[in-house]
Amino acid sequence: MVDFPKPVDERPQLVLPSKAVYEERDKALKQRYEEFTILEKQLQEERDQLEAKRQELEAKTRALVESELLLKNQKLLYQKSFSQLMEQNELVALRAELEQQRQDIQKKESFLAQTEKRFNEQLSAREQDLIKREAWVSAEHEKATANNTRRLQAIVFTDVVSYSALMQTNEALTIQKVRVDLQRMETEGKAQGGMLINTMGDGMVMIFPSAIQAVKFSMGMQKSLNESNGKDGLRHRFGIHIADIALLPDGGIAGDGVNIASRLESKAPNGGICISAVVHTLVKGKLALPPSRAEEISLKNIAEPVAVYKYNPEAILSMMDRDGSTQAEVQLTEEERTAPPFMPGSTAVSIDGSDSRSE
Repeated sequence: MVDFPKPVDERPQLVLPSKAVYEERDKALKQRYEEFTILEKQLQEERDQLEAKRQELEAKTRALVESELLLKNQKLLYQKSFSQLMEQNELVALRAELEQQRQDIQKKESFLAQTEKRFNEQLSAREQDLIKREAWVSAEHEKATANNTRRLQAIVFTDVVSYSALMQTNEALTIQKVRVDLQRMETEGKAQGGMLINTMGDGMVMIFPSAIQAVKFSMGMQKSLNESNGKDGLRHRFGIHIADIALLPDGGIAGDGVNIASRLESKAPNGGICISAVVHTLVKGKLALPPSRAEEISLKNIAEPVAVYKYNPEAILSMMDRDGSTQAEVQLTEEERTAPPFMPGSTAVSIDGSDSRSE
């Protein structure tokens, strides 16, 4: 047999420490344990302190949250109180405004009542005056009829639209405008062969030898007045009728035809003309009248309805040439153009129809 060599054990040999080493290690471990115990105790104290601080912070946070909620509630209460106060102030202001409006309305109602009363008094006075005048005219008419001082004439009445209201607004200016317009009417009327009978504050009455002259004058006058007066100027109404009239001792005229002409004027459009059907028949075909339909109207103190034709300002302008003349001109004789409409002592028509001048 072959003897092999024994292997060498190269592993390190475990050497157990001595008892002194163990004791030293135990002592170090005990010391470390005591240190860890002290450290743990310190950490616990710090943890307790931190927990106390946390609880204190939570208490403070809750207090802050409660304070914030309290402030919000107080803010809401303040806003609500402020809104109520503003509403109360608005209500007070609104109540004051309504009270002021009520006082203004009472003042306006009082003014309107006074104005209505004044207008009613003026209207009543005018009606009473008109009744007296009509009674006097009727009496004078009978006298004139007995004296045979009668003649067929075209009668033109005029007045100003809303004269009373204009007088209340500006009396001096209204009187001045009326005076200027009446002077223009008188001058133009005389140039057309008419004669002024009377002026009545805001209007006038003229007579013409023929219906043609009366209509031609009225159409041209209304065109001129409406164009020159403008928006702020006066508006007039014209009424035309032809009838057998009587000359009164004071230079006036009387008769049913005069009353009809006066009533027709009040039925004319603002700035327009109202003519009776009799006048329309006489001038038809001799003057180019604008289209208009006959209508029957009832007139105060006139027994039967009267047929009339009405022309507004637009219709009047449509029938006028650029030079202001009517489209159809009628050549009047020298006697017709120069004959006075009515003169005392002139040949008058009698009740039985002797010697009259017609159209």
